[in-house]
Amino acid sequence: MAQNQPIFQTKPQEHFVQIPINIERDSTTLINQTGNSNRRPNHWPTILLSTILVILGQSVAKLLENFYYDQINRSEYDESRQNDGVWTQALLQTVGFPLLLLPFIILTAKNRRNQPCDQLHYKSLTVIYICIGIVMTVQARLSAMGKLEIPFGVFTLIYTTQLFFTPILARLVNKIKFNRWVVISLALAIATGALTLSSAFGGEPDEAEENYARGSWAALFAGVCFSLLLCNIQNVFDNYIFKRTESSTTRKPSFASVFEVIIFSSLAATIISVAGLLIAGEQDDLKREMNEFSKGKGAYVMAMVGQAVSWQVYWVGIVGLVFSVSSVLSNVISVVTWPIVSVLVVIFFNFMDDEFDVFKGVALITAVLSAAAYFFRLHKENRDNDVIAN
Repeated sequence: MAQNQPIFQTKPQEHFVQIPINIERDSTTLINQTGNSNRRPNHWPTILLSTILVILGQSVAKLLENFYYDQINRSEYDESRQNDGVWTQALLQTVGFPLLLLPFIILTAKNRRNQPCDQLHYKSLTVIYICIGIVMTVQARLSAMGKLEIPFGVFTLIYTTQLFFTPILARLVNKIKFNRWVVISLALAIATGALTLSSAFGGEPDEAEENYARGSWAALFAGVCFSLLLCNIQNVFDNYIFKRTESSTTRKPSFASVFEVIIFSSLAATIISVAGLLIAGEQDDLKREMNEFSKGKGAYVMAMVGQAVSWQVYWVGIVGLVFSVSSVLSNVISVVTWPIVSVLVVIFFNFMDDEFDVFKGVALITAVLSAAAYFFRLHKENRDNDVIAN
């Protein structure tokens, strides 16, 4: 007797997997930028907070710097005292790093579990932090000297060249690729920097003190050093700090690494600046300036302390943007803050021939557009990554 066969045979259920083809991925995604899968995704709260810190820190620091030069009657100085205080200004940019020790300790203790220990790794970082500290010192001193040698408008135009050097170094050192939105943002940032040429500065030299050759070279190399500084900081994150998490699937890079980079690099820079200050004999100038300060000794101390604190706020924002996104965005945000500073100088000071003109107005517009173009690129990148993840 034949065996009963089912009348209908059903095929196994077929499962179809839809594979997206030709999905446009931003060539500047953080993973593609660095080749490091441990780099955190675009985290908007961190990016926005870092941006605010850059704007706030740089604005207050520059206002206090103008206040300092205005109250010591810098315009009355003779040529022999033209570069007085350049080591002091370089020192103020890094000497406030002890303020970051408490948040660094708290964040480090919170994220210390399961952290691998590599003595060779830390020895390499020690050498790198010393090198970064040297670059920070050179950049700060050249910038301070350049502003005292040439008109501030000329200094600003030359110093804006950092926006040319940063993309080049980022491409060579950090292997970053650029799309049209990043290029648009850079172009607008360059226009922003150039349009701040009408800004005033309390320490601007008079015609008899101007030295275009020395001041121009100082401004140019200060811009190069700042670009090199940002790219080296990103290199530290990508190739050293983020690799600490490669053996762990649960730990991600912590913002404590931002404080780590600033603290140890600033320590090296502070030691160098103090040595330079003592060798140049500027400690005697500090005593004289305090006694002759128009607003009194208390105001002098507050101006110097305020600059030191403000610069640390600025550095947390700058390095935070490198940590969250890249050295390019960090440089863009730093430059687009300049028009804000120039407008605040007009409001708080009464420098000769300094007013809110069309250049400052257009610079504010291009600054907003530059930041908006880069932030749109980040939004688009996050959107594309979400599509691919789903």
